[in-house]
Amino acid sequence: MSANDFPGQPVSIVLIDRRPLTRQCLRSWLQGSQHDLQIVAVSSCGDLLNDTRSGKSPDLVLLSIGGEPVTAPEVLERIHRLTRSLPEVPLILLSDRDDLADVAAAIDQGARGYIPTSLEPSEAAAAIQYVAGGGTFVPAASLVRFAQASKRSLRDLDKTPLESLTPREVEVLARLRQGKPNKVIAYELDICESTVKVFVRQILSKLNAVNRTELAYLTEGQFDASQALTGARRPRPLAS
Repeated sequence: MSANDFPGQPVSIVLIDRRPLTRQCLRSWLQGSQHDLQIVAVSSCGDLLNDTRSGKSPDLVLLSIGGEPVTAPEVLERIHRLTRSLPEVPLILLSDRDDLADVAAAIDQGARGYIPTSLEPSEAAAAIQYVAGGGTFVPAASLVRFAQASKRSLRDLDKTPLESLTPREVEVLARLRQGKPNKVIAYELDICESTVKVFVRQILSKLNAVNRTELAYLTEGQFDASQALTGARRPRPLAS
C-alpha cells in the first residue's frame, strides 16, 4: 500500500541522475513546486535497488536521462533494470528531449510517463502526481505534433482494418488505449505476458501503426471500448 491510497499524504519519489549538480537542482526544483512530494536523490539505479532490499519501495521512480535518446543502449538497460526489479513501481523518464519518437519509445519500454525539462515545475509536479495515482502521462505538445504530422486516419479507409482483428485482439487493443502495461493486460485477460506481446505485435501490424501512441490516435472512436472490456474472462486472483 502506498501513500497514494491515503489522500493528502506525501508521495515518496526516488530521483536518479548521475550528475551531482543537476541531481540536486532537480530535487530542489521539484520539491519547491509541490510540498507533498518526498524526494530522495541518488546517482544510479544500483543505489536505488540496494536501498529497496533493506526497506520499502518508493511510490514512484523518476529517471533523468539528460539529452540521451530513449533508444540509446545504456538508457534502455537502465529502464529494463528498473522495470524488472520494481515492476509495481511506476517509472517516469525526465529528459531534455521532447521528440515524439522518444515519448513513444519510453511508453513502449514500460515507462508510465515522460516529462521533458521544458515543462514548468508545477506542470511536472502535477504529472508526477497523476502517474503516482495510476495514470500514464505524455506531454500534450508531443500529441499535438503527432496529430498535425499524421495525414492518415482509419476513418478515411473504405474498409476499417479493425475488422481484421480477432475478439481477443480487440480486448487487448481496448486496454492498450487505456495506457495499461503488458503485465496488467495479461492479468486482466488471464493470459501470459509473452502472449500479450504477440497480440500487440499483431495489432500494430494489422493496423499499420508504428507504436502504441499512434495506435491510440488511429483507433479513436473506431470501436466500443466498453464492450471489448466486458468481453474479457474474469482474471484469476492474485497469489497471497
